[in-house]
Amino acid sequence: MNKKYYYDLPKIIKNDFLSFWKIHLILLFAIILSANSIIIIVYKTRLLISEEEKLQIEKKKKDEEWRNLIIEKNTLTILSK
Repeated sequence: MNKKYYYDLPKIIKNDFLSFWKIHLILLFAIILSANSIIIIVYKTRLLISEEEKLQIEKKKKDEEWRNLIIEKNTLTILSK
């Protein structure tokens, strides 16, 4: 009455893979493509962050130079009077 069924799991997996190999191949390609896209996006983002930091340092230097020039101008204006 109570019959236990035995399933040959490796055979089921093999048959499933052989039956639906196109879907598996498409999914594998999609995984590889998305992984590569993530790597490229992270790399470009890090480059942009690095460039932004360099530009901020350059801006600070220019601001300091500008302040010094204004001080120098004011000093020369006062001295020339």
